Amino acid sequence: MNIFVMRHGQASSQASSDAQRPLTEHGKEEVCHMAQWLAQQVESFDRVLVSPYLRTRQTWQQVSTIIPGMRTEFCNELVPSADADTAASLILAYGDVEQTGNLLVISHMPLVGFLVESLCPATMAPVFVTSGVAKITLEKGHGGLFNWLEGPHSIRPHHPRRWPLCGSMG
Repeated sequence: MNIFVMRHGQASSQASSDAQRPLTEHGKEEVCHMAQWLAQQVESFDRVLVSPYLRTRQTWQQVSTIIPGMRTEFCNELVPSADADTAASLILAYGDVEQTGNLLVISHMPLVGFLVESLCPATMAPVFVTSGVAKITLEKGHGGLFNWLEGPHSIRPHHPRRWPLCGSMG
């Protein structure tokens, strides 16, 4: 199973609560850029697990215009203050059931970094930029293998934009 762990796009600092912070226009553009790059590697996601916060829901909304997801769930285990081992257990449970395919997780710092560390014990928690995506390969009985971590700034020089921007989510 391939697990893609994504941090939400850049979010506004102005909102009535942390859970209600929306993506900025720049955040929407960087999510779009990462989704277009990721679409070269994955056609669809068998399952998508998303934090219930507004900025993560908007991130998935933007990604889903480029890469479809078969089943989407909003999980309180993925909020910023959640326990990484609990979130990893949730992901591993889906891995035991599905064993193959592509799973996308959209969450927040610092949880995304700790989640990589929890799934890949030989890896220290990486720092994700906004819209950053890590790929982990999960093999039954062998744990997780950390493949890579990319962000909109690290892929831009290597993958020039060939598509129009996604535009506003309306």
